[in-house]
Amino acid sequence: MAQPLDAAKAAFYGKFVLAAYTMFDNPGPDPLRPEPAGIPDGYELGAWIHMSDFCIGAAVPKFYGIVAHGTNDDPETRVIAIRGTEGAIEWLDDGDAVPVPFRQVPSAGRVACGFDRIYSSLKVIRRRLPSEVGVAAAAAQPETFTGSFADQLEQLALSREAARGAVFESSNGHGRPSRPTVVTGHSLGSALTTLFVLENSTKNKFDVSTLCTFASPRVGNMEFVGTFNQLPITSWRIVNTEDIVPKLPPHIPVVLDYEHVNNLSSFSSAGQAKKSLGCCHAMQTYLHWLDAAVAVRQDCAA
Repeated sequence: MAQPLDAAKAAFYGKFVLAAYTMFDNPGPDPLRPEPAGIPDGYELGAWIHMSDFCIGAAVPKFYGIVAHGTNDDPETRVIAIRGTEGAIEWLDDGDAVPVPFRQVPSAGRVACGFDRIYSSLKVIRRRLPSEVGVAAAAAQPETFTGSFADQLEQLALSREAARGAVFESSNGHGRPSRPTVVTGHSLGSALTTLFVLENSTKNKFDVSTLCTFASPRVGNMEFVGTFNQLPITSWRIVNTEDIVPKLPPHIPVVLDYEHVNNLSSFSSAGQAKKSLGCCHAMQTYLHWLDAAVAVRQDCAA
């Protein structure tokens, strides 16, 4: 049974996406490895997520998201957060709506080619934690990984477990530690996190409890959506009815049978933010609806 939207939890998860935007906008000396900023209390930056542009004819990596690990009771608790599209080149990349099989799970239906291509470019870059400085086991762990996005995230988790010398007894039937995971994204990041959740459902490397997306476009066709909606997770798809991005790619019967995954929670930003493409779509506008303490962007105030 679908879990109703919990506004407080959704706002909390959204703040990880906002942290990714903050880090992207304030990159420091290394724009591919920006210093942590805005990450909610109780979590620390464990890895950077990169993706590559394609439409200019070369794969150009950019910082796109974070993996944050819990610092309190369970270091295996994680939040994976991916930001949305910034800049004309990225819009061109993810605007390719030709339906293709999702290459990580071809039997799951078709997805927009741009999303599939970008997803295949995702890279996970391990950050050495402050607690690991001077620890030989941690220093021996790799910084980068191979394989699909889910494969890389699993290798990251294994490296953390090895660095801690973790010993566990498998009680979940997966032959691995319990890895409680929440996945969240905005705009293009919503599409990419939706694809990850589906890939993970076939590989069972993480215990994904929740997918929380903001301003998600339609990711896949009706077959893909039907497969996704059977997953035993909580899925919150938060949409501003004034925002155009959730209306893309268009649904055209037979030709482009794109649909949305479950479960919709909608609102209108009318009267709260200026009615412009950028303001209706901004992450802060979405968070303001969930938590009035989060202000809309200054340039968007109605």
